[in-house]
Amino acid sequence: MKKITSLSLGFSFLIMSYTGIMLFLCPKGKVAYWADWHLFGLSKTQYGDIHTTSMITFLFFGVYHTYYNWNPILNYLKDVNRKISFTKKEFLIALLINIFFVVGTLYPVHPMKAFMKMGETIKDSWTEQYGEPPYGHAEESKLKVFCRKLNIDFNIASKILSDNNIIFKDDETLLSIGKNNNISPSYVYKLIGTDAKTESIKYKSSTSKDSDIPSRLGRKTLKELSDMRKIDLDKAINILKLKGLDDINSDSKIKNIADELDLMPIDVYKLLIK
Repeated sequence: MKKITSLSLGFSFLIMSYTGIMLFLCPKGKVAYWADWHLFGLSKTQYGDIHTTSMITFLFFGVYHTYYNWNPILNYLKDVNRKISFTKKEFLIALLINIFFVVGTLYPVHPMKAFMKMGETIKDSWTEQYGEPPYGHAEESKLKVFCRKLNIDFNIASKILSDNNIIFKDDETLLSIGKNNNISPSYVYKLIGTDAKTESIKYKSSTSKDSDIPSRLGRKTLKELSDMRKIDLDKAINILKLKGLDDINSDSKIKNIADELDLMPIDVYKLLIK
């Protein structure tokens, strides 16, 4: 069992080290998922999962290793009189090294500061290469919802994808479309990007001219809009309940309502003022 413990501890250490390096080098989460990033055949999520399970293996056999080597460990702490001492030079040096790295990371000092900055630089380079999603977890949005949120004409988007031999269904997510066609969600967006920008410009142009739209709309609650005399509170709540939002109330924020309805905040606002 001692041999199995030592070898298992060694293997889990190597696996944790490898996956840790990969997680250090990989893009930020939203970029990795948007670009369907893989390195040596594994995704960011898979590297993270392996790192976690290897940590459990490392801890499990680490306990056994400590058990089998308990006497040598105690001997490391004994002074010349064979008594346990926490003031031994070796113990203090080992403790200070670990404290230095923990504190130096929490309150950035060199070399930890330079190391973490290097990691950020690497991650930023991935962002420059792949770009960022237009909103959080955009890759999980269905194509129709994605187009609606970015005010893209769905028919135009469908034609562009079809012309590029992309096989898709209306109710498929961008991630699913990407996997089925061996492309990334970001590439799907790139294909319809020109039209997305055009439609977005038209959309912003049309809405920016409407001075009646409150600023920071997404953060406003229904009550705040009612107090501003922008909406009729009771009527707005009834409209939203008819849309299936049974738990709606006066303190509900427009952004949260928009997320539940898969709409943009401006679309919710227009719905409530009709």
